[in-house]
Amino acid sequence: MQYDFLHNMYKMPASMVKNIHNENELIDTIRNNFTSSHAKNFISYSELSINTWSKILPISVRTLQRSLDNKKKTLELIVSETFIEIGEIYKIGLLAFDDDKERLNEWLFTGNAYFNHKRPVDIMDTHKGRDLIKSELTRIEYSEFS
Repeated sequence: MQYDFLHNMYKMPASMVKNIHNENELIDTIRNNFTSSHAKNFISYSELSINTWSKILPISVRTLQRSLDNKKKTLELIVSETFIEIGEIYKIGLLAFDDDKERLNEWLFTGNAYFNHKRPVDIMDTHKGRDLIKSELTRIEYSEFS
C-alpha cells in the first residue's frame, strides 16, 4: 500500500494507516494524529542523529528533545510535515537502493553534483530540497541518472 511506510517507519497503528486513501487524508493525519512518539520511532528507524534532525527540522535540538519526551504530544504542523516528507524520501530511497538503508544513508551524506556538490542531507531542511531529493532518488530507481 502507498502509505504502509507510516506503519513500518513511524509505528503508526495499522488501523490508522488503512484509513488513509489519498493525500487529503494524509494531510488530516499529519495535522491531527502525528505525535512525538511517531517522530521518535522514525528518528530511531532512520538512524540519523538528533543533531542532524535539528538541522533538518525548524526547531532547536533542545526543543526537539523536549517534544520527544512527551510521547502523546501532537507536533507542530511544519515539524510533522517535515517528518512525513523525509519518510517519503526513505520510502523512495529504499526502492532505489534495494531496501539497503545503510546505502541510502551513505548516499544522503555524500556530496552530489545534482545538488551543487552538497550532500542531500544538507538540503533536507527545505521543502524544495526534499522534492529535489525525491526526484533524484526516483531517477536512481529507474536508472535515469542526471
